[in-house]
Amino acid sequence: MESARGARHSLLVAASIRASHTESKGEDEELRQCQGCGAVLQTVDSTQPGYVVQSALSRDHPLCRRCFRIRHYGDFGEVSVSPEEYRAEVAKIREKPGRVIYVLDVFDLAGSILSDIAPYFEGSAVDVVVNKIDLLPREVKVHRLETWIRQTVQASGVKVARVFFVSAQSGQGVDAWKAALTQVTEEFVYAVGAANVGKSTLLNRLVPGDLGGTSETFTMSRLPGTTLRMVGQSIQLAGKTKILFDTPGLVRKERISERLCPNCLAQTVPRARIRPRVFQLRPEQTLFLGGLCRFDFEHGKPQSVVLYVSNELPIHRTKLERADDILTTRQQEVLKIPCRSCQMRALASQPHAFASVGIPAVKGALRIGRRGSDLVLPGLGWICLSGDDVVGRLWTPQGIVPSERRRLIGDVSRPFSTAKTRRRILSTSRTVAERPRWSGR
Repeated sequence: MESARGARHSLLVAASIRASHTESKGEDEELRQCQGCGAVLQTVDSTQPGYVVQSALSRDHPLCRRCFRIRHYGDFGEVSVSPEEYRAEVAKIREKPGRVIYVLDVFDLAGSILSDIAPYFEGSAVDVVVNKIDLLPREVKVHRLETWIRQTVQASGVKVARVFFVSAQSGQGVDAWKAALTQVTEEFVYAVGAANVGKSTLLNRLVPGDLGGTSETFTMSRLPGTTLRMVGQSIQLAGKTKILFDTPGLVRKERISERLCPNCLAQTVPRARIRPRVFQLRPEQTLFLGGLCRFDFEHGKPQSVVLYVSNELPIHRTKLERADDILTTRQQEVLKIPCRSCQMRALASQPHAFASVGIPAVKGALRIGRRGSDLVLPGLGWICLSGDDVVGRLWTPQGIVPSERRRLIGDVSRPFSTAKTRRRILSTSRTVAERPRWSGR
């Protein structure tokens, strides 16, 4: 027990969960962290991370006021933490390498893969854990995605040791991942990933039973950026001591979900298995995905368009000639979201051309393959096209860069039949423009 405490203390120091002194309480007293989000607790400024009332400091496992409100009242108060602070926390992994659990959102793979994250994993083995598999339609066999996901992650510079598919929410696949984790030799385990991919929920699956039945050691919410600092917890797995660390989620403004308030997120982020929505479209028609995205079908053959988005997201079909009027004068009445406070950050206003392969198009247009393509909307979902001739425009909020890939459902998720098919499936992502790069240098 003493060795476990000592190991935990040494890593907490390396992760800036440091023993510190206060002017009023003597030289040997340690500053305390919020158990849920990792913020250093303080009683001075209620607008800053880590605020608690004085009496809360005497509790065994104190929570800051923000975490307490999230857990008990669903009150998602925002705090100000700079991107530099997020990077500084993740960079501490290099000081004490271990096993990195790189968590991805299967419903938002393009938005959850982090550019330039590889240098922070130097010296650590990396397991990719693909979360939220319970959101995909039942016919999808997720194990068939493994090679494609491995290839996509390694293209970003991250060397992948293993790939697991789980649902932190339902527990699907968690037992197999947990069993594999007990076999690794590393003592320090870090959960890393973009905001809102489910890192805290996943780690909480490991904690119950080890800490007197605690059900939520790491604070969870649908609001991106809930975890503010690296926060650690020592547990026993199959008789082995592991130190789990939840790291801050990297907030990426090039994802639609990161620009929305909690009320808009409730309709945008899927909470149940996706029900694909199929629309038969003709030229000169428009589909609105709330007011967050607009799909203009300008020319081509009448065809089916399938939407893979939250079941609660309002969808509206109209004539192309009426689309501008709806967006400018009837947005709240017809499209519902984004709300007025989110409109400046999340209203569809930037066009991206798309056209079938072989049809003349403007430079930089998304090209739709003859076997069909997905138009991927980071932080929202994707639009599946059949491969019939089509020309149009996809409108997104400023700074949101859509991409084209082969159809995830019905193509990438099919079993490989030949080596040629295998090579074709592995080459699936082509962007309109270079994705904004996350630099921690």
